[in-house]
Amino acid sequence: MISEKKSLEIANICYANVSAGFAMFSNPKNRGPNFTWRKWIEHCEEDADLWMMIHNVKGNEKTVKETARRFSREIAERLVSLSIS
Repeated sequence: MISEKKSLEIANICYANVSAGFAMFSNPKNRGPNFTWRKWIEHCEEDADLWMMIHNVKGNEKTVKETARRFSREIAERLVSLSIS
């Protein structure tokens, strides 16, 4: 179980990092030849662990990582789906 305050801390970090990446890759000049939005979403999910470490998020490590990965994927999927519609 994770507190609401801890959940908001994790969510804020994920929103900042995912949205920055989305803004950067929205410009086609910043994408490589093998870029796909699907791969980018997966990359965001994988990087969530690193973001928690960089921001020194305290708490049960497993719970923090799982929450961060879930939030990052949800945010990335939402940004991509909203940009298409």
